Order: sequence, then structure tokens, then C-alpha cells
Amino acid sequence: MIFILEIPSGAIADYLGRKKGLILSAMTVVLAAFSYSIIPNIILLYLAETLWAFSIALISGTDESFLFNSLKMIGKEDHLPRVMGNIHVMNLVALTISPPLGSIIAEFVSLQFTMTCLGIIYIGAFITSLTYHEPELFNKKKSERYLTIIKDGFKELKKNEILGILCFDRLFINVFIYLLFWTYQPYLTAIGVPLLTWGFILSLMNLTNAGFSYLFPKILNKLKRKIVFLISVNIINGLAFIFLAITSNPFIGAIFLLLIVGFGYPRSLIYIHGINIQIASENRATVLSTINMFQSLLMAVLYLFIGFAVEIWGIFWFFLINGTIILILTLFTQAKSSYL
Repeated sequence: MIFILEIPSGAIADYLGRKKGLILSAMTVVLAAFSYSIIPNIILLYLAETLWAFSIALISGTDESFLFNSLKMIGKEDHLPRVMGNIHVMNLVALTISPPLGSIIAEFVSLQFTMTCLGIIYIGAFITSLTYHEPELFNKKKSERYLTIIKDGFKELKKNEILGILCFDRLFINVFIYLLFWTYQPYLTAIGVPLLTWGFILSLMNLTNAGFSYLFPKILNKLKRKIVFLISVNIINGLAFIFLAITSNPFIGAIFLLLIVGFGYPRSLIYIHGINIQIASENRATVLSTINMFQSLLMAVLYLFIGFAVEIWGIFWFFLINGTIILILTLFTQAKSSYL
């Protein structure tokens, strides 16, 4: 559903304005949360899922576009990776804190009330979005027809060679890295990690992700040859998957899991500045949503086969193949330091 809504939602933000796109996203997720919390009903579930997907699709690309144009107004667009990294850190902290709170509410009140609480929090996000100021870079642009914006977004991605290289270089390896999210639990089972410790391991993974998301922009800001850092990150991830495939020691396995989470999950931050520099301001949200759509499509296709692959090959062979694919894709990277 998110894949289907990616492009139209990005064009909505470029057509109406990024502020209005963010307001609509916040309003939609409020409706989604309260739809979940009414009564257990399959129709309401489909409605809530659709609203939730629309909200995610609306903010996808729009937030990054809004931030880049806002920073560009004050001449600090090169700070975008750091800002996005800090936002990602705050998101991870929230994800670490919220599961225990949600389980307590579900246990002592009801599961539906957890979604009611979530809806109340999202109302706060909606109110906050009303205080945003649309960057003047957008306001000065002439309004275009909605379908024209969608078409121009595709054209820009097609004609700009550097943009295409950065987008697809980021996309393919990221998708294979993110496969860890769906496979780390079967791996923990296979190496005999007690179920009692899984929650602690997930919290440690989130904290590791947060720490590296904070550090990556600082490292990038000091590097001249960013491509060396990018290739190093790719190699670390590929080798970490391979080492996961050949070890059954829980302690060593946990170290390699954290390496992938630390060096792999924040990898997108390496590309953020380079990609945004290549995109014209008036279609930024549409182009970013188009990029995210390709990632959603590839993930949707691959995820159909993950369960079968793990079932047929086993988790160790799966990690070995996945790590090898990452290393092979690294050999064919066309990104350059000047692009990043």
C-alpha cells in the first residue's frame, strides 16, 4: 500500500506545499490510530492500515524536502545529514522506550487503549505541524498541475545521471542490509539465544543504531574522500553477514549483528546531501518519493521470498548469500566522492 501511494503523496506535497503535506500526514495518522482503537473489526482494520500507509507515504520525501529547503534558506543545506541523523536518533529512542510502555498499557487497561494513547500523541504532532513555516524557496515557485509534477519528477530522475547513480547505489545494498530486520530472530533461535534476552538485544540494537546515526554525519563532515568511507561501510556489512553465517557462538553472533545495525542501518545518511543537491527544489518531494517507491517495490518483491529462502537454505546459508551479494554490488558501485 505504501508503494502504491508513494508517488501521488510526494506530488501532493509539491503541489500543495510541504507544510500542508506534513499537516495532512499528521492528520491522517491520527485518524488511523483512532480507527484501530474503536472496536476489533476487519473493515476498520483495512481502513486504519490504508490511512496509516497514506500517512507514511505523505511524509516520505516530504520531510527531507522540507528540511533541505529550510536549511538552504539560511545557507546550511550541508547540515542535512546531521539533522536527519539526529531525527533518526530521536526516533530510535522513542522506539526503545515505547514497547515496554505499550505492553504495560495493554496488560492493565486494554490493547485498544494503546492505540488511543498513540492517537493522542499524534494529535500533538498535528498541532506542532501547524506551526511550521513553508520555505520561501517553495513559495516562489509557480504552481503546476498535479499530473505535470508527477511526470516531471520521473523525468528528473531519468535524465540526471548522477542522481540515478546515487539513488540506485543506495537502494540495492540498503535493501539487502535491511533483510536483517526480518531474519535476526530466526538467527537468534538457530544459535540458541534464550528468548528472555531478545528484548535486551533489540534494545541494544536500537541504541547502537542511534549512536552510529549520530556519529555518521560528524565523520562525513570531516572526510574529503567519502567514497572510501562508503566502500568501507559496504565491506563491513558484507563481511559481517558472512561471519554470521559461519559462527554459532551467541556472543560473537551478537557482535556481528550490532556491526550490521551500526554500519548498515544509517548508511542512507551518506547519500542524503548528494541526492538533494541534484534535485530541483520545486519537485523535490516528488523525486524523493519516487526514489522511496523503488525501494518499497524491491523490498516488497524480495520479502515475498525471504521466508522460502530461509526455509529452504537455512538461516546460515541465507546470510552467506546475502553478504556475498552485498560485496558483489560494492564492486560495481559508480558513486564518487564528488557526488556525495
